[in-house]
Amino acid sequence: MPDHEVDRTQLPIRDVPFSGTMGRTLADSVPDWGIVADVPPPEGAPNVLLILIDDAGFGQASTFGGPIDTPNLSRLADRGLRYNAMHVAALCSPTRAALLTGRNHHAAGFGSVGELPGPFPGYSGVLPKSCTPFPKILRDNGYSTAAIGKWHLSPSRVHGPAGPFDRWPSGWGFDYFWGFLSGESGQYDPMIYENDAVDQAYGGPGDRDFYLPDALTDKSIEWLHGITAHKQEKPWFMYYSTGCAHAPHHVPEEWSNKYRGRFDEGWDAAREAIFARQKSLGVIPADTELTPRDDAFPAWDSLTDDERALYARQMEVYAGYQENADHNIGRLIDEIERMGQLDNTLILYIWGDNGASLEGTLTGSFNELTMQNGIPLTSEQQLALIDAHGGLDSWGGPDTAPHCSAAWAWAGNTPFRWGKQVASHLGGTRNPMVVSWPAAITDHGGLRSQFGHVNDIGPTILEIAGIPEPLTVDGIVQTPMAGTSLAYSFHDADAPEQHTRQYFEIYGNRGMYQDGWWAACMLPRIPWDATPATIRRFAPDVFDPDALEWELYYLPDDFSQARNVAAEHPEKVRELEALWWEEAARNNALPMLAGMSAFFGVVPPLREQTRWTYWGADVQNSPAGIMPPILNRSYSITAHVTVPPEGADGVLLAAFDHLGGFSLFAQNGLLRHTYSFMGVETYRQVSGVPIPSGAVAIRLDFDADAAVMAPPGEVTLWIDGEVVGRGRMDRTVPIMFNGYSGMDIGRDNGEVVDRAYQHLAPFAWNGSIERIDVDVRPPGRAANEGLHRAETAGRHARHIES
Repeated sequence: MPDHEVDRTQLPIRDVPFSGTMGRTLADSVPDWGIVADVPPPEGAPNVLLILIDDAGFGQASTFGGPIDTPNLSRLADRGLRYNAMHVAALCSPTRAALLTGRNHHAAGFGSVGELPGPFPGYSGVLPKSCTPFPKILRDNGYSTAAIGKWHLSPSRVHGPAGPFDRWPSGWGFDYFWGFLSGESGQYDPMIYENDAVDQAYGGPGDRDFYLPDALTDKSIEWLHGITAHKQEKPWFMYYSTGCAHAPHHVPEEWSNKYRGRFDEGWDAAREAIFARQKSLGVIPADTELTPRDDAFPAWDSLTDDERALYARQMEVYAGYQENADHNIGRLIDEIERMGQLDNTLILYIWGDNGASLEGTLTGSFNELTMQNGIPLTSEQQLALIDAHGGLDSWGGPDTAPHCSAAWAWAGNTPFRWGKQVASHLGGTRNPMVVSWPAAITDHGGLRSQFGHVNDIGPTILEIAGIPEPLTVDGIVQTPMAGTSLAYSFHDADAPEQHTRQYFEIYGNRGMYQDGWWAACMLPRIPWDATPATIRRFAPDVFDPDALEWELYYLPDDFSQARNVAAEHPEKVRELEALWWEEAARNNALPMLAGMSAFFGVVPPLREQTRWTYWGADVQNSPAGIMPPILNRSYSITAHVTVPPEGADGVLLAAFDHLGGFSLFAQNGLLRHTYSFMGVETYRQVSGVPIPSGAVAIRLDFDADAAVMAPPGEVTLWIDGEVVGRGRMDRTVPIMFNGYSGMDIGRDNGEVVDRAYQHLAPFAWNGSIERIDVDVRPPGRAANEGLHRAETAGRHARHIES
């Protein structure tokens, strides 16, 4: 089928008409083998590797002057191009939606993170069928496609085996997926999905050699070997998306120990050193000014010696974590080169889907989820809990789920202000990018400063591949891509920029770029403050967006947004503010603050289901989004089991791990329940008598004291209708136990809830399980609806704070 006969403007590409003849017999027939041929890619279409690092800042990678060694990013830059004006959406899911669709994130339905869909088009978390992702366009035009690593583009309620799978990577055009669907993952015990099913939980106590970044590269290489063995001539597209540097910051100590002592001078000194290196490398203009430290961040000199030791270790782990990610990307590039495919592979390596994350708050945390459950910890409390979980040397290991201080994230965004979620300023929206294509890019080591946005990536790849944007897909007229191909800049550092207008918005933080001018309007709220007193200022009957102050910067003369010139150019401020409202309406970014609507009573319908039944012991790795909603309510867990003659041993039901989770199990014949309140406190109950052999009904009741968030309450253990144990839990988890693992029936996969059976992990139940019923016992309707509103608002608060 010659290429000129293929109409690529309508997808799927139409069947080739039969051009032979069909007579009564073979003797008077003419065959046409074209009707069985595959859709050919355009001639000369290159392979494409798109790499996205998570939660990393402009000033972190050594390639752009940072303190973290990134030799593979530098290696590609030295044989390709550095881009110092690439922009992202300032938050994970929105950036990924814009990246993979070529549209603005609200137009693609992702005004917020994938876990928190809302009832407005720009915040639905549902990709419109008129915004076909470019991986699907590539696939339908003859490419093999794979997504490896982090996804974060589907609501948590669809993460189970019932789907729907059009919200999973396969629905976005990927032939193959291996990674995790949620916004984060532990690196030592991830719950991995393969294509449209849960693969398994890897690592944990039974496999301490497992490390997810290593596995991501291993799986990427395995996929490349497979498709190349099958069809060597077929081009491929791989989206390689790391979980690094999103929390938890997990890395083997040989990587973090490389940085011992390198951050002892603190974030203020580190920021000055980064700034000097950036100028020396030429990745920022010589006249750039370093923006000052905001009062929200403490001066390093104001800290105690213990605090400095804690914070320096946090950064050592954070740095080792990021260097390891770059190392694993280097392993993948090495293999592509060994296979002889590097010359004709277009590589786009984006260092961060937003600026470095401020979600660790000022103290950092041994367990990042303490913040997301509203558990404030001082540095002294952090140190005490760190000691309880192995000491500072354990930071970054499987005994912790750490995050560094927000001040280190601020330093990592040098020379800009702020960071993740602050879409009004470059610290949240500007990230380094390197482009390498040895067969075509000859300006090795060149710098490009034309304005770019992640919605430019799809148009760039399609242009390079020789594939047009389709007019229709599956009969649906397509919304044109908002981005502009960057291919024009590959061969001309001085080419006039073609992406001249771009709006930004995350949680009310707004930016408007046009022809070098940038208008910025930050909501009067520091990024980690979603307290009720603060949120009340933005209630619908209080909030007036017209009363907010806009700043103005002219970026050709002010690379870092250090000089606010709004007072000198009031007419330009008014022009760009009006343009922001126009772009917001056109891209479904309205209503403003829709991403915060849960605070004001706009919540999804209350679930009516109260019983969940698990038949047998084969339901494992159920993520939080599809688990029974036991938080903040009374509940019962009833297990109908058979106990062997030698006595009961093993886990009946376990969810999450020792840093937040619960387990109902038997050990040494006794029935036990362990509940970890985020690793801060642990509650245990045990039966006074052993579980008998034979058919047995085992039950746990939790009776909440009141219909409030995080209620204390009483635990009762039952065997065959008789009370065998009691206990009290003074504090319970209100929002979420864990961001990545799940619930298992008949075993405890990954990191375990109770370290007493860690050596036996996954500690499978030694009898049989007929069924387990989980009954949620909500209070009266009014109280239950109140809890539902509070829970939804709490989930939004924790995500906004993060």
